[in-house]
Amino acid sequence: EFKYITFTEMPPWTDKHKSLMRKTMTPELFAQLKDVKSSTGYTLSNGMQAGVLRPHLGVGFTMGDEECFTLFKDIIYPIVQGWHKFDPATQEHTSDLDWSKISFTEEQAGKFAEYVVSTRVRAARNIAGLALPAGSSKEERLEVEKVLKQAFASLPAELQGTYFPLGDLTAEQEEKLQTGGFLFQKPGPMQLLGAAGAGRSWPEGRGIFKNDTNTVLSWCNEEDQCRIIAMENGGGIKGVFER
Repeated sequence: EFKYITFTEMPPWTDKHKSLMRKTMTPELFAQLKDVKSSTGYTLSNGMQAGVLRPHLGVGFTMGDEECFTLFKDIIYPIVQGWHKFDPATQEHTSDLDWSKISFTEEQAGKFAEYVVSTRVRAARNIAGLALPAGSSKEERLEVEKVLKQAFASLPAELQGTYFPLGDLTAEQEEKLQTGGFLFQKPGPMQLLGAAGAGRSWPEGRGIFKNDTNTVLSWCNEEDQCRIIAMENGGGIKGVFER
């Protein structure tokens, strides 16, 4: 059974600890942040736990809620820069989700049609004011599920589908979702999410939304509160991105 650990001093690192958290953490930084706690109760120890217990991890740090990005920025910013080559301290993230701006020539489309079997475009979203999976309570996970189910019900007709709570799946439904590559599993203890506490109270509050034509999929309370996936057979990247 998962338990949060409190580190009262710097963990005993080994040569096997390779994460960016390990490379960034210093005794001075640990002392500065070890008693800091977010309003939901998430601490430096909680964030470090997966990276300490699982030396093979590349990032090695998790956030329990939105507030952590500010409280623990002295450890998080260097990790983000090392992993994404983006400096949160000096750069501002921008995104453009206008599918019509995709540069995709007829020649490229022909190559995609010839060689690409299927296409997926994925995005992750989290709801402001509710804790993230590694730090959420059972009640917060259920609230996330409630909000997402309302959102799924309001989708346009071509995206309408069914929400499948993981705990209520029949054997037949589970097999179909597994065969289609739609199902996600409880994170194992050696994985980042399992070691960070994102698998607590499994499978309560977790589920999968799938539209009737199998072109849109959403995971509830997996790595993020909401993982959105658009997909179709073939290489029609513009159509998938638009959806």
